[in-house]
Amino acid sequence: MTFNETIISQLQFAQWAATRNLEGISHEESIIRPDWGANDSNWILGHVIAVRNKLLPAVGEEAIWDEPRIGAYVAGSTDDTSGRLPFDELRSAFDNTFQRLTAGIAHLDDAALDQEAPFSPGARNPDETLRSLLCKIVVHESYHIGQLGILRRSMGKEGRFGCGRRGCWVVGLLGRWVAWCCARR
Repeated sequence: MTFNETIISQLQFAQWAATRNLEGISHEESIIRPDWGANDSNWILGHVIAVRNKLLPAVGEEAIWDEPRIGAYVAGSTDDTSGRLPFDELRSAFDNTFQRLTAGIAHLDDAALDQEAPFSPGARNPDETLRSLLCKIVVHESYHIGQLGILRRSMGKEGRFGCGRRGCWVVGLLGRWVAWCCARR
C-alpha cells in the first residue's frame, strides 16, 4: 500500500465513523455545549471542514469556503452560536471536502508530498512537509471524530459502534496504525 493509499484509507475510515456518529443529530442538538465545557458537535464538524478547506489547495483542489465562513470554526467554540452554519449544510460540506481531499491526495507524487506544507499545527514548523502534515491531519480528524461519538452519547443517543463500557478497541487500533504508517516513511 502506498503512502497516498494509506492516508486515503485512514480518511475513509474516519469519514465512515463520523457519518455514523452524526446520524440522527439535529441542528438544535448540534449547537448544545456539554456541561463540562467541551466543544459542541456543530463546532467540531465545522472545525474539521475548516482544516480540510485550508488543505485542499495544497492537494490541487479548490477550497469550498471563504475565510468569513470558516471564522466560527477556527478558534474553540463559545456559547455564541450565531455564526454557525446549519448542521445539514455542514454534513454536505463534510462529504464534499472528503471527496475533494481524497481525490487530490490520490494524484500526489513524492515530489508534491515532500514540498513545504501550507501550514503546520501549533507553532510554524519550517520542516513541515505536505506528507508530514497529512499524517497529522489523520490524527486530528480521528481525535475530533472520537469527540463526536462521546457527544452523541452525552445527548442520550445510542452509540454507533457497540463499544460498550470498555471503550472501543477500534480507536486504539486506528491510532497505532496511523503511527506505524507515518513512521514507515
